[in-house]
Amino acid sequence: MLAMQGIPQFVLSLLLAAGPGAGSAGKGGAAELERGEKLFKAGDLAGALQAFDNAGKTDTKDPRAPYLRGVVLERKNDGAGAEKAYREAIARDGHFGSAHNNLGAILLGRNELQAAEKELLAATSSDPKNAGAAFNLGLLREAQKLPREAAVAYRRSLQLAPNDGTCHANLCSVLRKLGELDGAIAECRQAVRLMPESAVVLTNLGLLLSDKKQFDEAREQLRLATQKDAKFAPAWTGLGRVELRRKQATAAVEALAKAVKLEPKDSGAASDFCRALVEKDMRAKAADEECRRAIALDAKNGLAHYELVKILVARGDCAGAKAEVGKLGAIETAKGQAKAQAEEIVKTCVPGKAVKPTAEAKGGDRQKKK
Repeated sequence: MLAMQGIPQFVLSLLLAAGPGAGSAGKGGAAELERGEKLFKAGDLAGALQAFDNAGKTDTKDPRAPYLRGVVLERKNDGAGAEKAYREAIARDGHFGSAHNNLGAILLGRNELQAAEKELLAATSSDPKNAGAAFNLGLLREAQKLPREAAVAYRRSLQLAPNDGTCHANLCSVLRKLGELDGAIAECRQAVRLMPESAVVLTNLGLLLSDKKQFDEAREQLRLATQKDAKFAPAWTGLGRVELRRKQATAAVEALAKAVKLEPKDSGAASDFCRALVEKDMRAKAADEECRRAIALDAKNGLAHYELVKILVARGDCAGAKAEVGKLGAIETAKGQAKAQAEEIVKTCVPGKAVKPTAEAKGGDRQKKK
């Protein structure tokens, strides 16, 4: 099973003139906040930063000035400065949900999960209508490996912002992890509707449809993903696997050749390419080379070892085939049926004589994909 990709895009709150403290700033401070907002929208970050600094000095109690300073600093990729500014805003008003949210996103980006949780819970508590805070809480729960809690957070975010394609995409990914395929497909379809140019969401939808054995539509979605982004390797890998399941070896080889060219160190794609080459012509030199390359990338790649057994039997190298079966037995994910089927294949081997292996593995997947 290929891993679906969520979209780890933190949502920053961008609250400008309105919010906590609105109306409390002195006349000069309010004017500077308004000026800073206009400069920010015009793309003049330096000017906006100066205006917000002036506002903060004019009124030392209004939390908006340091908060907005943090927003500008994040746009300037100054994470440390932004963090300091958000903390100052929170010190001025501990119930400033947008500041808690943005600080939580920074901490989450640094994988400081406990500290991020504190800020994001404060954000959702202080501002329960903040869709971005609910979304970021979903990202946090995913990072904590709590998919059910992540789904709850994403659903809350979608109640507040139902047309957030990124949130639909991430909820889709979480539901697949929970085994709720129908719900995942529904969310992915929403994500595709809202983000039709995204190769990620098209690929995820294709993988889900493949899980449901809807191979024709899966192929359609994955091909569309490769058209949207020809350099997105998971789309090519997914397409190759679907073509294998449709028993279209030539098409699978074409797709997987592109996948391994884009991601030459991906052992999962390499083993799939190995399998496709074997399906097309197990006596071809390229099949042997790709299977061995997949094993070199990951010695515990059960699928590549299994396919190599078939190649060696086909050329009459019985000793080599038996050695590969032995290696399969040492791989936890390949024990049982895969090893038993490989042993059956070896029984058909005639030393020094080319034969066609007669035992085939069932089900297609013989190793856990990364």
